[in-house]
Amino acid sequence: MSLVGARSADGAQVFYPLTHNFHQDGILRASVAFPTPDSGLQRQAETMLGAILHELDYVGVMAMECFIVGDRLLINELAPRVHNSGHWTQNGASISQFELHLRAILGLPLPAPVVSAPAVMVNVIGSDVNIDWLADPLVRLHWYEKEVRAGRKVGHLNLCHPDSAALSRSLQQLMTLLPADYENGIRWARHRLTD
Repeated sequence: MSLVGARSADGAQVFYPLTHNFHQDGILRASVAFPTPDSGLQRQAETMLGAILHELDYVGVMAMECFIVGDRLLINELAPRVHNSGHWTQNGASISQFELHLRAILGLPLPAPVVSAPAVMVNVIGSDVNIDWLADPLVRLHWYEKEVRAGRKVGHLNLCHPDSAALSRSLQQLMTLLPADYENGIRWARHRLTD
């Protein structure tokens, strides 16, 4: 799981809902976020990241990746920046992590972002763009204009909809348009949506 949060210079802090993440070969392949995460884990994660932000007198967005160990979170990585696991916020939240970072560092208002529907992000790794992805009305493509190379993150696909079944159907269709190595991540995301 990961938590993305932000802190302003006056000490105000806001957080997104916890994000579930699927890694394959050490690379984030897919993320799923829900408007209402597990409240106990969310409180725990906000307390942990909030303490780090405060102690560092940090200003801006920071991401914290964690393992779930029993009913506790164990920090795996801190990223003092916007983070790949928060890319879903571009289409799944009222304020993206990118805008939230700018608001924090520029001293602009820092309201808690509103997340009203489940969201999924699929990393595009080492694959050329496929315009057919855009035939599905739920798919939003974010392309990085990088040279496509094996193992390189070159873009991501965001899907957001209040109906998890509709999201799952779009992911199933998307799986037919992607190479076979995306299958595990998409199956995992579809499973998360039905938990």
